[in-house]
Amino acid sequence: MCDALDDPGDDLDYSPEARERFTLLAHELRRLRTAIGEPILDLVRRIVEMTGIDVELASSVSPAASARRDNLDLFVQAVAEFQAVDGQVGLAALLAWLEAEDEAGQGLDVAVPSEADSVKLLTVHRAKGLEWDVVFLPGVTQAQFPSNRSRSSWLTVPSVMPTELRGDARDLPVLAGHTPEDLAAFGAAGKAHDALEELRLAYVAWTRARHRLVVSAWCWSPRLKRGLGPSAYLVATREAMATWQAEPESWREAPGKDDPSPYADAIVDLPWPIDHATAEVERRRDAASRVRSAVIGEPDDLEDVLHLDRVGQWDAEIRRLLEEARRDRSSQIEVPMPSSLSATAVARLREDPNGFARDLARPMPRPPSSAARFGTRFHAWVEARFGQQLLLDPDELPGRADAGIDDEADLVELVRLFESGPFADRVPHAVEAPFALVLDGQVVRGRIDAVYREPDGSYLLIDWKTSRAMTADPLQLAVYRLAWAELHGLEVDQVRAAFFYVRSGELVEPAGLATRDELIALLAAASVD
Repeated sequence: MCDALDDPGDDLDYSPEARERFTLLAHELRRLRTAIGEPILDLVRRIVEMTGIDVELASSVSPAASARRDNLDLFVQAVAEFQAVDGQVGLAALLAWLEAEDEAGQGLDVAVPSEADSVKLLTVHRAKGLEWDVVFLPGVTQAQFPSNRSRSSWLTVPSVMPTELRGDARDLPVLAGHTPEDLAAFGAAGKAHDALEELRLAYVAWTRARHRLVVSAWCWSPRLKRGLGPSAYLVATREAMATWQAEPESWREAPGKDDPSPYADAIVDLPWPIDHATAEVERRRDAASRVRSAVIGEPDDLEDVLHLDRVGQWDAEIRRLLEEARRDRSSQIEVPMPSSLSATAVARLREDPNGFARDLARPMPRPPSSAARFGTRFHAWVEARFGQQLLLDPDELPGRADAGIDDEADLVELVRLFESGPFADRVPHAVEAPFALVLDGQVVRGRIDAVYREPDGSYLLIDWKTSRAMTADPLQLAVYRLAWAELHGLEVDQVRAAFFYVRSGELVEPAGLATRDELIALLAAASVD
């Protein structure tokens, strides 16, 4: 690409502005290539700074700018937490992980803080049963869902890892031999496995609604010459409705081979050249015009110099420059608060604001911890026990459990203690319930381990603790309680929150949990230097 940018060709009809942009982009790419050997987090931050993504988002007037900034922060955080399988955290390993995450993972966290009564646009990959009152499933069309695309095989694509080397090899088809019959059988088994994976995906999608599920399909697309019919899943849904003496509101079979596409004769008139004169573009053009009018060498306008508004702008600029110089000379570095915090991060912010600021200024990958991994497995076991486990195994997700389980035998003992405890046979209202709480503009995210509905209609929130020390911070429960109450339109006193220490079997319900105003005051008073 750099070579093409350096020499785009004299015979091609590029404007002078375009050629200038080619030169600038080539210069940026060359500078970035010299930094490939840097730590991966430093390289990502250098890319953000050099390409000006952060400046573009900060100056954007788009309503989606705030969410885009949050997503950029979440991406940088994901890079900081990335750990390669072989321990070599480099650019190649990060790109391979992102590609694998895009193809087979659950997707990176996305900033979607919203009110409880809003519409959520989500994929089905993170779906859990009975998660929403009403769910719409569009696009259940032939060859779309289930998809007719097969995954690449390691027999034909060199970049695909062989089955025997994968961690989930026992769940995948195995190549029995190297005869044509064996290869054909392996291909058929692969297609059957892909079909089963699609069926599992459909199961979690169809069971996501508590009360109402709306499934729809489409027949025509501008890119198709022949129409498509309803998929096998939609047909199965119709057959299930028939057992309840119900019919779809509308139904259409696949169009015939000779049926014309409604898009065939559609002529769309588009203006040319395209007018990009949005409000943001006009604002930038105005700023560029002001800069050009102030080019050195042109005669000064005495009236502008004497204009009080212009002098006031200069004073404001001088104050900002002096403040910037003061920060540069200061021995302390001010770190801006991230747009999104976890519940545990709020507790750490109160306990150690300076350490919290250091982690924000230079996040470091977390060292592998077998104790944390076993703790996460205990939480996953609780989810599976009550039938609300995530679609993919969460063993490798960092930071979701206490680092208080020593080994496999200790994990088995904790399971035994839980099964003999008071919550063994009590079915929760929800497990791993996600929330996004907004405190005076600061988003606080998290997941509540378990939520129980009490006979009187109130709720009990439980946070499982597998550690031996009973020193959990009640601030975490205060955040959970307020988030659940506001998410469901309840009074705070209708929600209780407690720690359940699995080893001792004790239920600890701290008194005097922080209120909304106290949590806001905590965030406002935090000094992150």
